[in-house]
Amino acid sequence: MNYAWEAALAADRCKVAREDVRYVPVRNGSPYTEIAQESLNNRDIDEGWVEINPLYRFSKEFSAMFDMDLEAYGKARALFFDVFMQYLIQIDLRQSLSRQEYALRFLLEELGQGVWGSRAARGIDYVKRHELRPLLCLIVKLHRCGCSIHLFREAMRLMYPDSLVYAGTESVRQVLVYVGVKETEEGRQRLTFLRDMFLPVYCEAWLFWEHHFGIIDVEETMELDETVLF
Repeated sequence: MNYAWEAALAADRCKVAREDVRYVPVRNGSPYTEIAQESLNNRDIDEGWVEINPLYRFSKEFSAMFDMDLEAYGKARALFFDVFMQYLIQIDLRQSLSRQEYALRFLLEELGQGVWGSRAARGIDYVKRHELRPLLCLIVKLHRCGCSIHLFREAMRLMYPDSLVYAGTESVRQVLVYVGVKETEEGRQRLTFLRDMFLPVYCEAWLFWEHHFGIIDVEETMELDETVLF
């Protein structure tokens, strides 16, 4: 890591709240990196604090405040520096955000606050971090084009790569979903979230978790002890 904003992203990966990370001015930091650490290849937050060279990018602003000979008001200066870095990092991370990125962040905030309903607020907690952004993109696309089985199929493939989605032959309002994993409480919550987000209210979804339903003349689906009758 080099810049302070990389420490914030590392906190995200380690599931540490960004506001819980403390930024401490270092007295003898490297003049070539903003973050002072023993290993330049370290990508994680090992402690609840990060040492920062205050003069790396802001020597003009901090040279007097963090003079090596200045010892007075040490706690006050450290507190001010931490507040400053927390604010600065948020600016750094937002500089490259596009209009779509802001839309995704507002959507995620609304989901977490229950604007889309309590079930959606619970369901979003079961979405894994690497799935979150592409899933939010699909939800935004959904509200531009309306309800779509195709987008539901994309969301299923994102969260369950081996899943298959079929349109029912008996009714246009019926969808058959082979999930491809063992049924769990977490899985049920995730599937409830996907159904609520992408499928119209009148659509009935049949879920097949670990075993596929049998299809005549398709040998892969007709194996003994691995077929569900439907």
